[in-house]
Amino acid sequence: MGLTGKHFEAEPPLSGIVKHFYAIQTTPDYEENTGHLSPNYEMMLIFNFGSPVRISFAAEPLSNLQIEHLALLGPLRKMLNYELLKNTDILAVVFNLDGFYRLFQLPMDEMDSETVHYPDEATYHELWSILNGTPYNDRPQILSDYILSFTHISDNASLPLLEGAGYFNDPSIEPVKAIAEDANLSERTIQSRFKKYVGYSPKEMLRFLRFKQVITSIEQNTGNEIDWFDLIHDFGYHDQSHLIKDFNHYLGISPQTFIKKFFGKEFCTTKPGKNY
Repeated sequence: MGLTGKHFEAEPPLSGIVKHFYAIQTTPDYEENTGHLSPNYEMMLIFNFGSPVRISFAAEPLSNLQIEHLALLGPLRKMLNYELLKNTDILAVVFNLDGFYRLFQLPMDEMDSETVHYPDEATYHELWSILNGTPYNDRPQILSDYILSFTHISDNASLPLLEGAGYFNDPSIEPVKAIAEDANLSERTIQSRFKKYVGYSPKEMLRFLRFKQVITSIEQNTGNEIDWFDLIHDFGYHDQSHLIKDFNHYLGISPQTFIKKFFGKEFCTTKPGKNY
């Protein structure tokens, strides 16, 4: 007992930058545990108001990587494992597509997804201090005001990507080709811009979205035995080994290990956004 996790939705115009906020708090009597976040290919700005929290990726044990007061993580390509300690108090900002670039003006393809990055302390220490002294439910509004005050407008070069994001949800369309045709640009240009503004290639995105659909299907199948062959067929995998390869790639474990050791045990996925 003693753990609270809460989503705070981002309202327009913030929703074009931030997907949502997610807060985690535990009580003084909480039995320490490890949480697991499914890969989401998103950037996160994390505020930690408690003790330093150790993290790791995929099937690796908790390591020397840790989140102290502030941290940047992502784009999250692997399952994130994180300590849940007594009196844990964390608030995460989950960014939409080019939202991180608009706030930090950092090319996404320069971010190492399995490294903890630290924002400029001089800029964010005061914000952290204000949030630390603010009640739990009021923090997202303060963060919203801050982000809207300092975020840049989307680069013109990123607009075709944003306008064509919906193509990734239609399996009958080749997204890069469609976006390139709409914008009268080469496919190579679209691929390059994708990496700069969102941190990964369109091909990576398509692979991830299929895996996310598998995880979502398993979550919705609560109480029933998982039919792996149905999943293989429904989501276009070649065979069982193809599906196992994706589980190992994103989570570092087999599908059966996921069901036995992780699913339903402090494992969570981010809420769907307007793009995916």
